[in-house]
Amino acid sequence: MAARPYPASPDLEAARRGDAQAFDRLVRPLLGGLLALSRRISPARVGGEELLQEALIRAHRGVTTFRFECSFRAWIVRILYRLATEPRRLDPARPLPGQTDLAEDLVDLPDRLDEDPLHRVTTRELVDRVEEAMERLPHGQRAALHLRAVEGFSYDEIATVLGSNAGAVRQSVLKARRKLRDRLEDQLGDER
Repeated sequence: MAARPYPASPDLEAARRGDAQAFDRLVRPLLGGLLALSRRISPARVGGEELLQEALIRAHRGVTTFRFECSFRAWIVRILYRLATEPRRLDPARPLPGQTDLAEDLVDLPDRLDEDPLHRVTTRELVDRVEEAMERLPHGQRAALHLRAVEGFSYDEIATVLGSNAGAVRQSVLKARRKLRDRLEDQLGDER
């Protein structure tokens, strides 16, 4: 038997044998990053939470077929990315997301009230501008930049997720960074 490029952990081996708790232990540390990526790349008709839920269901069902060609993290992100970019993979009869959940509305509430309100507003405006500029990026560039800058993926891991090569991913991330810088300079330059 040939050596696996990515070694198996005891939890991954157990999950491949059907142990749901082992699968949970594998996924739990990844949830924050997966949710952030899911919200960033989800199609308009499907919310980020719904997309992540579907990706986790498919990963759980398919973990027995995991072949160690990439890291488990890259494998699950690839499932998420493919669901987001290939609409036929999602159920077309799926209902549209309803009203926002109260928990989502509470996320923006400050943890404490002694923070400088002007600083909070200025920071929120900058975050909104970055988010808006990210949304204008082509889907592949947005995903590549998020995976590199936010999740810390290597170029090889991103290439696995996007079905590309490391050189193309580097170029995509570079183009995305340039576009963001140009858009943010335009927006911030108007206020100076």
